[in-house]
Amino acid sequence: MDFKQLLKLLILIASIQLSAQDKFDISGLITDIDNNGISFANVLLLRSNDSTLIKGTITDDNGSYKIENISNGNYIVMGSYVGFQKTYSKSFNLSNTYTVETLVLKEGNQLDEVLIKAQKPLYQQKVDRMVINVENSIVSAGGTALEVLERSPGININRQSNSISIVGKEGVVVMINDKISYMPTSGLVQMLEGMSADNIESIELITTPPANFDAEGNAGYINIVLKKRTDLGLNGSYSIALGYGKGITNNDNINFNYRKKSINFYGSYGFSLDERAQQFKTSREFNDNGDLIASNTVTDREPNQRNHNLRLGLDVNTSEKTIMGILVSAFDNRWSMDAVNNNINSENGNPTSFVILDNDEVNHLKHIGLNYNIKHNFTEDKFLSFDIDYLNYEFDNPTNYRNSFFDDNNTFTNSELLRSGKETPLETWVSKLDYSNRVNENLKFELGIKGVKNNFENDVSVDNFENNIWVPDPTLTNKSVLDESIYAGYGAVEYGIDEKTSFKVGLRYEHTDSKLDTDTQGTVVDRNYGIWFPSVFINRQINDTLSVNLAYSKRITRPTFNDLAPFVIFFDPNTFLSGNASLQPAISNAFKVDVNYKSYFLSLQYTNEDASIANFQERIDEATGRLIFEAANLDYTRTFGATLGLPIKFFDWWRTQNNFTFIKQKVRTFYNDEPIELSLGNFSANSTHSFKISEKFTAELSGFYNGPSFFGSAKYNEVYGLNVGFQQNFGEKWGTLKFSINDFLDSVKFTGGTDLPEQNIKTNNTFDFSNRTFALTYSRSFGNNKLKSSRNRETGSEEERRRVN
Repeated sequence: MDFKQLLKLLILIASIQLSAQDKFDISGLITDIDNNGISFANVLLLRSNDSTLIKGTITDDNGSYKIENISNGNYIVMGSYVGFQKTYSKSFNLSNTYTVETLVLKEGNQLDEVLIKAQKPLYQQKVDRMVINVENSIVSAGGTALEVLERSPGININRQSNSISIVGKEGVVVMINDKISYMPTSGLVQMLEGMSADNIESIELITTPPANFDAEGNAGYINIVLKKRTDLGLNGSYSIALGYGKGITNNDNINFNYRKKSINFYGSYGFSLDERAQQFKTSREFNDNGDLIASNTVTDREPNQRNHNLRLGLDVNTSEKTIMGILVSAFDNRWSMDAVNNNINSENGNPTSFVILDNDEVNHLKHIGLNYNIKHNFTEDKFLSFDIDYLNYEFDNPTNYRNSFFDDNNTFTNSELLRSGKETPLETWVSKLDYSNRVNENLKFELGIKGVKNNFENDVSVDNFENNIWVPDPTLTNKSVLDESIYAGYGAVEYGIDEKTSFKVGLRYEHTDSKLDTDTQGTVVDRNYGIWFPSVFINRQINDTLSVNLAYSKRITRPTFNDLAPFVIFFDPNTFLSGNASLQPAISNAFKVDVNYKSYFLSLQYTNEDASIANFQERIDEATGRLIFEAANLDYTRTFGATLGLPIKFFDWWRTQNNFTFIKQKVRTFYNDEPIELSLGNFSANSTHSFKISEKFTAELSGFYNGPSFFGSAKYNEVYGLNVGFQQNFGEKWGTLKFSINDFLDSVKFTGGTDLPEQNIKTNNTFDFSNRTFALTYSRSFGNNKLKSSRNRETGSEEERRRVN
């Protein structure tokens, strides 16, 4: 079945009107004794014979309400509001659309407002996802979204290759407010590093996504939910954070929402600055005709990362059931660095030469995204939504190198100049149509189609300064053009077998047409393929405290744009990082079992992935002797993962959340056409302790440990860290002050490499991206936060943003 046939089938299914029984609407008005409509009064629909609650709603600005899609029967309506006496309608039989007589609320004994504040736990296990409530974490204050992810259960951030993995699996799709970020991973990591944690409400980990999610991403989805103030009138919040750790850090953000009648205007702006120093160490050795050749480099980096992030949105209710909106997102992220690289080359332990490489680098990423959305609600449980997105990215990565060479006695011999550049304008168009209909309490179905168009022109250059002119290096200079189209359609059905058992099945089809042309090699990618992606979910609520979830999904991981539009970054004259345009997409099948008992959870997962894409793999070019780090396809990766969550309450003033993850991974790859099989068990844990010292003064201690793990064919050592924080709440009027120390032990370093004697390669690397950082954060809300909320805004281009790696 091709895509056109699938589209016809989806349209045919959407045209079938499923109805288990007739449904009707109930409307009415609630006023005070002066006949003034009461806004936001509570309205409950009750069964008249036993007062069973059927459905509830609230009144609008004029005191009117509407309860939709109700089966025939005998009902009564109850109206209530703080400070007024409850009022009931007369009993009525619903056999058609019905208008309830006006309910008049009389003032009773006026009560002072009672404010009940329930703090969410740091970790919540839901049916299809793990929710991390970041806003309740003190140590996250003044930090970044990337640092929060690093402390999340089962997540590993490798800043060396700018990659994110969940439970040992790469191919993660990152969403912002339910919208996929289609930028390349390197740009995404850079964006998350510049996003203030103070503007994050929660992070959702979705490891087995349903059919309405794109099939992209082996490991699943990470959804970052930003704080949104969506009440009537003007409201919002802001925070200011300043930190120091071998350089200053600064994170400031403000978000606002203004709603009046049918219009809702909202937005946020964030600024961040990070000047913390970094250090890398790389070494390699190999045997050359009986001689041991070695090269060691120490890199001291002085980076400066400056990010601006802006989001502005406007929603308009064009009718009672139709809303349309425009969303503009933009950022300007500039990362610059001055570095000194000291390189020593030796033979059989004796120095043969020294090289000092001074370089300055700029990585400038600019983005603007536009989204138009219109959504029509036929009923409360039936809607049609359409999105169209335009995404534009501009990458500019110029780097200058000055290499000074010295002989074995450390006497200066000569110097050379080298420069590299990368310019990549990327454009993406996305259109998306979704239809959802809950036929009754037990049956719901979803249908959708989507189209994506990607294109870029990538210009990578490497020049040597010879005889007072710049001479291109033909082995590293490349121009390429990508033209890619992806079309998709999906259908899903959710059915409740009984009160305790439900299942959801879905089927998604994606067709990809991708072509990459270069000026040096001609056409290097010409792929045209279609794949079916099934998914199955089963939930069984055994009793009030115990439930079991089963899930299966098939996924795809496509090469990122950063790999298809390769770059060149030198660590020393013979060691550099590059892309790989010949990468193939990886296909995975994932199986998952979740057991939830009260607030405890156990998750078991097995994934079988073919042609896995592993970043930052090491390869020695036999012709030039250069050590190249690049993404590569493995033959396969088999991953078993188990995650256990144990919240413990020692005392009323001391609560803790503990998460333990075990990963058993087996990988098979090839080096110089020789098969390599590696197997490793990895254990990781994180523990967060919250202390309530007084009503308004609290503290938090958190730590994590990640055992030795694979990174493709490379093996990296354990990593551990400790964070502490204190918080003083000055009340609603004066805000909150937080003080935190992240990486308290200054221990977060990534050390490891490749040791393959049969392939004559041995490397060892240390990447120290962070250091002990002290941060002070002040945050405060403003405006009206007690009134009506607006919709949760979504776009259709979330998956595409992720690939802007």
